[in-house]
Amino acid sequence: MMLSNRAAARAIVVAGGLWLATTVYAQPRIYRIGIITFAGTAAPAGAAEPSGGPPMPIKDLLAQRGYVEGRNVVYRYHAGGRDEALTAKYAKDLVDWKADLVISQMTNADIAMKKATEGTTIPVVFWSTDPMAAGVVKGWDKSGTNFTGFAYEPTWALQQVRVLKLVVPNLKTIGHLYNHTYAPAANVLRDLRAEARLLGVEITVHETLRKEEFEPAIAAMQAEGAGGILVGPHELFNTNGSTLGALSLKYKLPMVGCCQVSIARGGGLASFSPPNGWPAMAERIDLILKGQARPEDLPILRTFASPLTLNLRTAASLGLTVPESLVQEAQQVIR
Repeated sequence: MMLSNRAAARAIVVAGGLWLATTVYAQPRIYRIGIITFAGTAAPAGAAEPSGGPPMPIKDLLAQRGYVEGRNVVYRYHAGGRDEALTAKYAKDLVDWKADLVISQMTNADIAMKKATEGTTIPVVFWSTDPMAAGVVKGWDKSGTNFTGFAYEPTWALQQVRVLKLVVPNLKTIGHLYNHTYAPAANVLRDLRAEARLLGVEITVHETLRKEEFEPAIAAMQAEGAGGILVGPHELFNTNGSTLGALSLKYKLPMVGCCQVSIARGGGLASFSPPNGWPAMAERIDLILKGQARPEDLPILRTFASPLTLNLRTAASLGLTVPESLVQEAQQVIR
């Protein structure tokens, strides 16, 4: 059957349109993934458009699942430099960028993302000390919000008290460096007290809001007869690990840091670090981006061991004996 010139032209246009539509449809989707951390080095004022950020384990793990940077995923990375206002600004930027998903590291970043994503459905996959206390999830079994991720295991508080109990003979009292301005601090203190009671130990609280208050607080613990120190979660403590470790040695009180290895490296007896949840995080991100799971329906993962760092030099300096069984539990030993 012969077509007229006009009909032939129309057929070519229609065929070309179908070919174009098929070509566009076949192109891979480009995912936008934001990464925000409360720590890290903040970009200088006036810096150019934010980049995808430094190499990170999560990028490698996602690449193994088919999300390859520069091919079908682009990253936008922000480091808040431990500045709450700047972190909040960066959180809003990721929402304005219309991220498909945001990876949030540290509780203050999570809180900023919670506020920034209000009224949106942008999924946030997080690490947090206590997401319940921070208000970013409604439950452990199901988050009930656009947030999902992982936190310390439920026995985290017990582990901290246990280290001092195993090392300090006849331990009866522990001093606690506490800063109420950090969202999870009150819940952490509640858990520490509950676990201490199980082990027959009392915890005395010393509110510490400035670096200048470290030494008076630790001197007061010594005067009260404390046998050791537990350092609560707060940026003030995290960024001054060397100062706290030195004071631990000066006042001969073994110190355990809850979430910052710098305390053990600075002279403290031990520190627990955040667990390695990157593989689980990559799995969740994959499920969410594929539409196979919703953050609000997923449980918060609390099954990862928190790496322990032990400073045996400090133990020797304080005349303490660390049981070999505890040494074997440590992921890092400073000798």
